[in-house]
Amino acid sequence: MTVVLRVRDLTTSFTTDAGIVRAVDGVSFDLAAGETLGIVGESGSGKTVTALSILRLIAEPPGRIDPRSKIEYDGVDLLRLSQRELRRIRGAKIAMVFQEPMSSLNPVLTVGSQIAEAIRAHEPVSRRAATDRAVELLGMVGIPEPERRIRDYPHQLSGGMQQRVMIGMALSCQPDVLIADEPTTALDVTIQAQILELLVELQQRFGMAMLFITHDMGVLASVADRVAVMYGGQIVEEGGIRRIFEQPAHPYTQGLLAAVPRIDRPKDLRGIPGTVPTATAWPDGCRFHPRCDRRMEHCLEPPPEVEVQPGHTARCWLVGGSERDEA
Repeated sequence: MTVVLRVRDLTTSFTTDAGIVRAVDGVSFDLAAGETLGIVGESGSGKTVTALSILRLIAEPPGRIDPRSKIEYDGVDLLRLSQRELRRIRGAKIAMVFQEPMSSLNPVLTVGSQIAEAIRAHEPVSRRAATDRAVELLGMVGIPEPERRIRDYPHQLSGGMQQRVMIGMALSCQPDVLIADEPTTALDVTIQAQILELLVELQQRFGMAMLFITHDMGVLASVADRVAVMYGGQIVEEGGIRRIFEQPAHPYTQGLLAAVPRIDRPKDLRGIPGTVPTATAWPDGCRFHPRCDRRMEHCLEPPPEVEVQPGHTARCWLVGGSERDEA
């Protein structure tokens, strides 16, 4: 498959009163055309900062993307482009659906004018043509009576409809890559299922690659082809969705799956002790070891990335014979 987005050694830090916060630390992954890569992890793992870094939406200062990082779209390193060159790609070729639609939509403009503005920012079309396209997009994402709703303001729409507007806006220029940052977080279960179904349907229709960010393993199972598990600003395990769910190698991934309620085992529900450490003071070695019930002396050293099976890697001393060495 053709790789449309390649991220290598992405490191993003922030300068704060408490010191340098390394929110994303050496993240690498590939995203192929038509594929969905899910990025999963607890709050504070670096998922959203990874997404914002790809589109260079990190405010500088206080943020800073390490110049040695590489973010390549279609062979072009986005970190080397000027802001003018980047605007031709951001929104047109790589689009993003943010997790809070009410804070992403402008409250004093109609939803139709906002979608039309996004279209005209990238295509030389008239205001009337952009408005007609906006009506078409609202209908495509399942909003009833789009000709009337196009004149509504964000506060006149429900949370699910606001998110559909955001999806329509993101798809207005038929991007090659869609980044969906927890697009169902604030929605109830029924609306959540509808939004997920819509995203999968539109992805198949347009042949997009999708980077889907979530903290919910159950949601991930319904949309992703591959999974990258993040913890402490790093990817600790990556592999195919079925492989990760059936044979997780990293204790953190195992903990996330054990915390998912299952109808066949309603009483077998376990949480992960402790919380994600602060990014100003990541633990030495494996960043998960203070919360891991299988930690060893080796865990005080940075673990290597080990290939468990072709296409499945994990960053843990328990993988690849280290556990036997310790025994």
